[in-house]
Amino acid sequence: MTLVAPETADDPGRSSARRQSTTLWQRTDTVGTELVIHDDGQGRGESVVAGPAPYATTWQAHLDSSRAVRDLTVTCRGAGWERTVWLRRDEDGWSCRTEQVGDLDATLARIGRAPAPLAGIEDPGRLDAGGVLSLTHSPIFVTWAAEHLELTAQRGLVGAATVRVLVPSLTVLPGLVTYQLLSPGRLRVWGDEPATVFDLGTDGIVTAQPGRCRLVR
Repeated sequence: MTLVAPETADDPGRSSARRQSTTLWQRTDTVGTELVIHDDGQGRGESVVAGPAPYATTWQAHLDSSRAVRDLTVTCRGAGWERTVWLRRDEDGWSCRTEQVGDLDATLARIGRAPAPLAGIEDPGRLDAGGVLSLTHSPIFVTWAAEHLELTAQRGLVGAATVRVLVPSLTVLPGLVTYQLLSPGRLRVWGDEPATVFDLGTDGIVTAQPGRCRLVR
């Protein structure tokens, strides 16, 4: 998997690799990892989660100049099923498309879990046009949100509309979240889910979410 960043006009020979970073997180609540390759304007991720119904997730996102995610493609797949959702933001707001193959509910039923909600969202008009997009359990989206909102300890509490993509169902939900940068290395987030504290590195990358994941490299 490779990313090709556009060449800059002032330095057409500049290598895109200089602006790329490869980041790997390990899940601590289960067996799993996520590998993300990202640069100034886009990111790609691949994750695998073990358990009674293991699944893999692949995604690709593009960011605008304010570090807001402007489009996202996500695919989740497991034994006998696969789901994909496409989200895109333009001047008219969000649009959403989905595709489903196989039966995720049958997989969940075999392990005694309730059926999954449908992928996507029936009415994308419910999504705030300026909403911060997040992908469940993917730490890089927390980093991007903090950058986009320009969080500082001095600003205190910062509320934001959100567009949440749940995995593995790929259900898309609107929401409201509050961010608080407690210190340069500590971020607290709460709203749609129980309050969570993230540890941040000097570059703003999430290094740990206690009880959920930790940065490997």
